[in-house]
Amino acid sequence: MASDHSHPIQEYARIVREKNLLKLRLLSVDRQLATASGAWKSFLEETRLSVIEAMLALEEEGEGYLLLMRKDCPT
Repeated sequence: MASDHSHPIQEYARIVREKNLLKLRLLSVDRQLATASGAWKSFLEETRLSVIEAMLALEEEGEGYLLLMRKDCPT
């Protein structure tokens, strides 16, 4: 999580932006994988896994901020 001085909704918005950028990166890698071969294909497969891992980490971080926002908002 980022600094304690940021508001949870700002941090959640940052996470959403980063996830969207990673989705675009994943699409790009997938397109390249469609025609890749050899060492380049292996590199792209590893890159794809790294992007997915980063997306999952952001998803977990985002869930934490969602919980904070729910906790701060009375129902």
